[in-house]
Amino acid sequence: MKPTPLLCALAFAAALTGCDRKLPRAYEAPKDRPFVPPKETAHSDDDGHDHGKKPPARAEEKVWRPALTWTLPAGWKDAGADAANVGRFAAGDASVAITALTSMEGKETILVNMWRQVRKQEPLEEAEAAKLLKEVPIAGAKGMMFEFADEKSEKPARFVVAFIHRPEGSLFFKIQGPDAAVTAQKPAFFEFLKAVKLSESSAPAPAPEAKGWPGELPSGWTQVPPGPMQQAKFSVPEKDGAKAEVMVSVFPSATGGTVENVKRWRGQLKLAAIPDEEVAKLAQPLAGAPEGSIIVDLKNENRALTGAIVPRDGQWFFIKLLGDAPAVAAAREAFVKFATKLP
Repeated sequence: MKPTPLLCALAFAAALTGCDRKLPRAYEAPKDRPFVPPKETAHSDDDGHDHGKKPPARAEEKVWRPALTWTLPAGWKDAGADAANVGRFAAGDASVAITALTSMEGKETILVNMWRQVRKQEPLEEAEAAKLLKEVPIAGAKGMMFEFADEKSEKPARFVVAFIHRPEGSLFFKIQGPDAAVTAQKPAFFEFLKAVKLSESSAPAPAPEAKGWPGELPSGWTQVPPGPMQQAKFSVPEKDGAKAEVMVSVFPSATGGTVENVKRWRGQLKLAAIPDEEVAKLAQPLAGAPEGSIIVDLKNENRALTGAIVPRDGQWFFIKLLGDAPAVAAAREAFVKFATKLP
């Protein structure tokens, strides 16, 4: 089976002193087409129509944040957890992140190609991608890892991604940076993986920080407090009383790939399930954005969603315009410019 481009899914703020000794640390822990609204006929609960008794509300999706205990390798500096990562570290000139996501079990070769494509490397046949996967001990259990290097780039870089699957989801450990820096830190990284301990409890995500958006905003957009797992949130100009908002989230992976994310967005509009191959057709290339970026338009009666996934520099930006259909349609052009010119 040939791989398909499914995608095709944070700086360090603090440092610990005394890094020449081991420090225990615990946390209770890819020319976009004109917008043609899909012909969906299902009604939503809040579309302004009287449907009689409403169906039960969709259960809120829970985000897994495991509680971890680790011993910090000598020379590493702890940058603390944030909304997307359970832990972040500076390992010399390399960076390390621990991220908990929904389960990716059974999609290991997709993960390999997802990372290759975002680094502008050709995807591999499934059998070849599988050869890159190696066993590695993580937290007393059998995990998997793969690595590759951008050897032809101006500044050669190396990436090592290790992960373990749990019933609650998949836990990822990533080290990336200059080739020489990552290579030098690999022994410490693998020792760190073995020493990490998971508990059955969970850790709360840090409250989103109210930071000013570093780039220019479209006219009429107003920054508002972000929600959980969001880096930023904006309200857009109303259209004849119709309202909509833009939400920006950043993750170290594509969190399941294009199809799974579009399915999730369809669920937010209460659209009926369709085959995965039809879901994939909804995603179109986002012109002007990095290679592998996509945009999708969804509509259900008077509710609409335009979503973009933009991979850049080893991170995936998820930008979503959601709200009343007239407001979403009016803001779409500004949204596309915003998504293609992220700071």
